[in-house]
Amino acid sequence: MKPDTLSLRTLIVSSAVVLLVMFELPRLFPAAFSGLELKTVDSRFKLRDALGRGPIYSDSLVHINIDNYSKQASGEGLWPKTTYAELIDRIAEGAPEAVACDIMFVEWSDTAGNEELIEAVINAGNIVSPFLLALTADSQSGLSPSALALDINPEIEPGSVIHASGVRAMPLAGIIDQSAGLGFVNMAPDVDGVIRRVPMVAEFGGRLVPSFFLQALATYLDYELENVEAIDKSRIVLKRFPVGRDAALRDLTVPLDGEGNLIVNLAGPLDAQTYPQSYSAWDLMQSQSKADFSGKLVFLADISAQNSGYWDVSPVALERAFPRAYIWANAANSLLNSQFIIPTGRAVAMIVAIVLCALMVLAVLKFSTLVFSLVSFGSILIYIVIVYAGFVYSGWLLPLLPVVLSLVMVYIITSLYRYTQMEHYEGILEGSLESYLSPTLMNRIKDDPNLLKLGGKRKRITVMFSDIVNFTSFSDEADPQEVQEVLEAYFADAASIIFAENGIIDKYMGDGILAFFENEDGQMISPERAVRCAIAMQGRAVAMDRDYRAQNRFPFALRIGLATGYAKVGNIGPAQKIDYTVIGSVVNLASRLQGIGESGSIIIDDDTHFFVKAQFRISNLGTHALKGFSDPVQVYTVDDPVG
Repeated sequence: MKPDTLSLRTLIVSSAVVLLVMFELPRLFPAAFSGLELKTVDSRFKLRDALGRGPIYSDSLVHINIDNYSKQASGEGLWPKTTYAELIDRIAEGAPEAVACDIMFVEWSDTAGNEELIEAVINAGNIVSPFLLALTADSQSGLSPSALALDINPEIEPGSVIHASGVRAMPLAGIIDQSAGLGFVNMAPDVDGVIRRVPMVAEFGGRLVPSFFLQALATYLDYELENVEAIDKSRIVLKRFPVGRDAALRDLTVPLDGEGNLIVNLAGPLDAQTYPQSYSAWDLMQSQSKADFSGKLVFLADISAQNSGYWDVSPVALERAFPRAYIWANAANSLLNSQFIIPTGRAVAMIVAIVLCALMVLAVLKFSTLVFSLVSFGSILIYIVIVYAGFVYSGWLLPLLPVVLSLVMVYIITSLYRYTQMEHYEGILEGSLESYLSPTLMNRIKDDPNLLKLGGKRKRITVMFSDIVNFTSFSDEADPQEVQEVLEAYFADAASIIFAENGIIDKYMGDGILAFFENEDGQMISPERAVRCAIAMQGRAVAMDRDYRAQNRFPFALRIGLATGYAKVGNIGPAQKIDYTVIGSVVNLASRLQGIGESGSIIIDDDTHFFVKAQFRISNLGTHALKGFSDPVQVYTVDDPVG
């Protein structure tokens, strides 16, 4: 791939396309992606349960279960209707406010016990019975919608709720007539077969039909279902609903999942700690004492293994086998306590993804590779934490996979962009700047190409200007080959010394060198490094002079000037040419200081002296009038290091 193949425009467009694709994948491949997303939802439920942050289960809810023990103790796998009638009578003795009987007493060929069962329903007077809607177009209804429904609200929008074409299963006619209310028990599992949501209402024959739990609550609270104010796929408003323990009447907005369903806010797995008021039906029937269910909503269900084939037990987020009566009860608990799972929706997730992806793109453009990686992985980690913490502590249900996958793919694209840019700059560095920049700076630029951003940056630096004494007269008289050899030897040695102190060679000017030293980590250490460099260069000059004199060549000596101050540092010049340089009056000052020095001298200004006076032996040369400076300049000479 060519270094400039992935441009900034391509980066932005590619990131946008990736975002759209990642958010469409769950729709295109629901079995794979939606199923995986739903598993993350289950993990949020499990984390919340492990932390003890689940909703409080109302003490108004009681469960009477026809369990395995009840069937075994009775000696009958299939109870006769008279036994059910006896059980309903015993529950009624406890004076509950309502009984949600999640058992459908359909028409049997054997009519024995029908009268006793209907009479028990009549005597109780508060039995809510189930029926099953048909959601396919080929069904025939044997039950009139008027027998089931409440008046449809004029604010309802077409398609806001599920549509039923008929009734698939219904109780005995006498039970239909004598029940305090009827509610449908249809539950649609997600793509993985797990029940996580339930409908609240359905449309049937031009009427609204309540679900089983909503009808049970209405009977329990004496709530008029005609007070349903507004319905759409994301919310349902219950006007003047008794909310909370104080039962104050207020408008209750129930958040839905975008498809008209309530996400069941499970209080916890099926255990005695979560659902303390759960009793065996057989124990109740055999008890000599009268049960007290006053002020309670009782859920009656057959949860025995013999009945599991009738879909009365289903997998949920926290259990592989969870009675559906408890699912309905958990839904009712959400309304009683006004504690809901709140889906944030696809739009919110996409906005979050756009913001985080934009942050990653900005990071790759503005910061080093390390910072970019930290921002990228930090964004992913922070979003995951937000998703789980938001669910655990506030009930927010944010999409996880579309956002995370978007961030991962954008990270890959931005990393490719950075790689191509680094290739580009590395080629420039290796081809043009290797003789000017220290390995340390070259590595910094490779890691963060933004250091070569046009325009430069104002920094406080120390500038060094060195010059070979009398080199002009020597070059006029000497052989050109000899002149070249001297310069090559000097420049090579000088460069290594400058680079050892992390200095930067701005340019070579004939026999002179302009270099500068930047500060790092907010520490003003450039003057010290510059002085050490100048001393080392003078030491090398002495050695070269000794060698040259031994060879009867010209005497070799340097003059060095050092000045500290503010200057613009960076890539300054046309975009087509990399020129990491320094501009400012401090450059001119270093040049003038070098010019007034003697052979072997290191002349420094007052600012440099301030920072290095404790580390080196320095002599005061007083003030000098320098060309280009209106006021006299205080100058010093470095003799040698103190220690």
